[in-house]
Amino acid sequence: MSRMRAYFFLSLLFLLCLPVWLAAQQIQIKTSPSLQRMMRPAGYIFAGTVQAIAYEPATIPGEVPTVRITFRVEQGLRGTQAGTSLTIREWAGLWNAGERYHTGERVVLFLYPVSKVGLTSPVGASQGRFSVDPSGRVILDREQASMISALEPRMKILQGRIHLRDFTRAVRRRLLEEE
Repeated sequence: MSRMRAYFFLSLLFLLCLPVWLAAQQIQIKTSPSLQRMMRPAGYIFAGTVQAIAYEPATIPGEVPTVRITFRVEQGLRGTQAGTSLTIREWAGLWNAGERYHTGERVVLFLYPVSKVGLTSPVGASQGRFSVDPSGRVILDREQASMISALEPRMKILQGRIHLRDFTRAVRRRLLEEE
């Protein structure tokens, strides 16, 4: 019985601390938006298409519910290669907060390395997730557009969009500079 209490306590502690940690990550990125700051902690950077999504409920005490998302990698920039499949697990609470994917959706993601419990999430919350439209253009919100402009001042951003090829080239250049 005490083992179940310990699992329950650890689960509760994890669930209480995770939103604070995620908020701190988002504040860090938002106070100083920089694509290079997002690249440094990212274990995976890639452009891909969502192939499958599966909810995984907690099955044992102390476990948290997760969502398993499988991507077909179109361009691997860090941690994965083009033409492969990558499956990640996110805490299901992110989905409840609106951070959802849809089968067939194209994205560019900057993901943290997988944690000890097997989970990951986008660096800087929504700032590490870029949608790609059907014509192959990365859709940028205002903050993301300013990050790209700071990284590549001459890059053309038209109506909040930039061609995926140009975006990934800029990221590759910066990654090579870091090495």
